[in-house]
Amino acid sequence: MNPIATASPRRRDFLKLSLLGLAGAAIGGPSYATAPAILPRRSGGRQLQVAVIGTSGRAQNTIRDLLQIDAVRIVALCDVDPARLARGVELSVAKFPDARRYADYRTAFENEPELDAVVVTTPDHMHAPISLLAMARGLHVFCEKPLSRTIGEARWMRDFAGRTGVVTQMGTQSSASHSTRRAVEIIRAGVLGQVRDVHIWTDRSSRLPTQPASSEPPPGMAWDTWLGVAEPRTYSSHLHPFRWRWWREYGCGPLGDMGCHLTNVAFRALNLSAPASVDVSLGEPAAPGLFPSSARFDYRFPARGPLQPMTLSWYEGGRLPDPALLESLGLKRQFGTVPSNNKLIIGDKGVLYGELYIKLNGEERFNGIAKHPACVAVPASLPRNSDQGTLGHYREWVDACQGRGSTFASFDVAAGQTEMVLLGTVAAKLGRSITWDARTLSIPGEPSAEALIRPSYRPGFTLSSRELASLSA
Repeated sequence: MNPIATASPRRRDFLKLSLLGLAGAAIGGPSYATAPAILPRRSGGRQLQVAVIGTSGRAQNTIRDLLQIDAVRIVALCDVDPARLARGVELSVAKFPDARRYADYRTAFENEPELDAVVVTTPDHMHAPISLLAMARGLHVFCEKPLSRTIGEARWMRDFAGRTGVVTQMGTQSSASHSTRRAVEIIRAGVLGQVRDVHIWTDRSSRLPTQPASSEPPPGMAWDTWLGVAEPRTYSSHLHPFRWRWWREYGCGPLGDMGCHLTNVAFRALNLSAPASVDVSLGEPAAPGLFPSSARFDYRFPARGPLQPMTLSWYEGGRLPDPALLESLGLKRQFGTVPSNNKLIIGDKGVLYGELYIKLNGEERFNGIAKHPACVAVPASLPRNSDQGTLGHYREWVDACQGRGSTFASFDVAAGQTEMVLLGTVAAKLGRSITWDARTLSIPGEPSAEALIRPSYRPGFTLSSRELASLSA
């Protein structure tokens, strides 16, 4: 299938150059020294022409938010499962009755020459392939978290976004909330002092239903397209529509599900670019090919400028921080049951609980950051959105696509956070603690980790060297 066959001559030349620039990212990592510059599409003040790739689950909330933004026009909806595609159509048809429907993102890209931007809401293993192809065509990209399934792909996406100049945003929707940005400001201002310990926990667990899996795909489902860059296999209802998240080949486990959300404040406020090592304690595998049923990961960070070495501890599958620590802070005494997803950021001057409560040394109780005198004294330094939460996160991206402002979770930022999070998944796959060399993108002494960091793609869902040669002829 020729990706430029339906384009105009001018557009065809643009795509040829763009796809050449994608070569390094799609095949062997970023290599852009000789690639031509790629110019992003500009909407010129008209509505942003958007395609939504993946239309059910999380994407349903995405569509609802996009419907509230007058600057957006949904021109295409794409899903491999006709029933899930129908749900997206049902949500959007009243406002966008002419939105075209596709089962394959590649066909959508071919048939929509006026497209400006895409929203990628698919299983993790297809985030990078779809986003890279979109950026190669000069399209702005909103991609759900985690940015990619592997660390190498996150680097490729970051570098290619910088090369193309498109506007990008990762789907950490809480990034738009005032409380997230305020918590970052307070920590950066030193209200907690030097932070040496962060504890983050989630109840998410890699698990499968007890009933046997069905091998019959939903009627009309494009199963091969769902597999995409992954190796061929038969359909299983333990993969689609949701449980792919727990499988190592397609998802990133509980870390991929919640890591980019729950680490957001600590990552930004404490400059957690790359840990020196990750220690692990793993529960039993839930099933062959799945992530463990429970785990603890201790990310060890070296000194970062004026910031002292510190540890970020992540707990999943029902694990929690040491009960003695929780008791000493008085959490149950003041708040009752400890929430199943939350965080503690502990400094030598005090503690932040979640994003809303702070207790400094010598204080008996946690107090809201909005009224605590030490917090009130900290000036605002980060921009605020008129809309918070998910709507604000999408509107921020749309505004930036149209030349107004910038995004808070651009791929330049999101790739580093995704890399940090995914180091835990690499340790889980290896089943042991690891050290990390961020410069060489490698785990010293672990040659088997190479395939876990830089994946290979099945032909047909990325560009082969032969295809690139024919395009450049």
